[in-house]
Amino acid sequence: MKQFIIAMGLAVLTAGTGMAQTDALLSKKGQPILPEKGDIGLGFNAVPVLSFFGNMFNGNQNNTFAGNNKFVSNLGNQVLFGKYMLRENRALRAHLRIGINGQTNGNYVFDDVANSPDSLVLDRQRLNNQTYVLGAGYEFRRGKGRIQGFYGAEANIALNFGSSSYEYGNAFGAVNPAPTTTTDFANGVSAAQGERLVSTNNGAGFGFGVRPFVGLEYFFAPKISVGAEFGWGLNYQVTSDGESKFESFEAASGNVITRTQVQSGNNGFNVDTDNFNGALFLMFYF
Repeated sequence: MKQFIIAMGLAVLTAGTGMAQTDALLSKKGQPILPEKGDIGLGFNAVPVLSFFGNMFNGNQNNTFAGNNKFVSNLGNQVLFGKYMLRENRALRAHLRIGINGQTNGNYVFDDVANSPDSLVLDRQRLNNQTYVLGAGYEFRRGKGRIQGFYGAEANIALNFGSSSYEYGNAFGAVNPAPTTTTDFANGVSAAQGERLVSTNNGAGFGFGVRPFVGLEYFFAPKISVGAEFGWGLNYQVTSDGESKFESFEAASGNVITRTQVQSGNNGFNVDTDNFNGALFLMFYF
């Protein structure tokens, strides 16, 4: 009987201890504070949020003490960051960016044929830039309270392309071997040009990297945390050859000719730590 009472007492004590540990991870409304198996987490740059509240309380309209480009991701500030909880202490990580930018700029210049200050023709510049980033990793987590540590490794690849093309209102000819041409679309500058740019191809860029990381999260609300992360990245980048095409008028043949100029590609390798500059993030799990 004595042994039975002791066993029951130990069982009650153990249950009470377990209950206390569970309650410590629940909000006052009984909501789980830490992420659970099957939860998805999305990460955001915390600096704009901190800057916003800083501006509210100190009256400063430019409270960017930590900078605007500090983020957990070593891949750039515009990369989406997410997690999928395999278990309470395991997670898959993913990074994604799909950036496609097409832009057309125009500028009116003097019409060489009409030869009148009231007559203008239009030059056009078309720009095309594409950036793609994809990353995946595995994360281990540990901790029993609101502060959770994590560590792991991830790999990523990045691709980027850039090109431009130009159309001009004034054509080359025997009577106009140096037509008025836009030389600066941003500022609307034009001048007579014996040779002018027709198109550019910046070459394709490719990057690959692996990155061990370590960090921590503080859960200040149910499944909402603020944290910091530091990594040690090994990255390799290579860019293929690019080229630019120019046109001019050849008096001997009476034709417009095209010249191609090749720009050499490049490659590089670096190993370095990242995010030791005040990077903070917000995570939301659901």
